[in-house]
Amino acid sequence: MKQVVKLSAFILLVIGTLGLLINEFIFDWGSTATLTFAALNVVGLAILAYTYWGMKSRGFLH
Repeated sequence: MKQVVKLSAFILLVIGTLGLLINEFIFDWGSTATLTFAALNVVGLAILAYTYWGMKSRGFLH
C-alpha cells in the first residue's frame, strides 16, 4: 500500500515538472496550465511528506 502511494506521488511530480517545462519552453498553454501543473507538484510533494512523516508517526513505517 505504501509503495503505491509513493509511486503515485512520484508520478504526479514527474507529470507536473514535465508539464511546467513543456509549457514554458515548447508550448504556450497559458496560466491555467501553469497553475494545474504546479498544483500537481504540490499534491505530489504533500503525498510524499505524508508517506514519510505521517505514516512514520502512525507506525506504518518500521
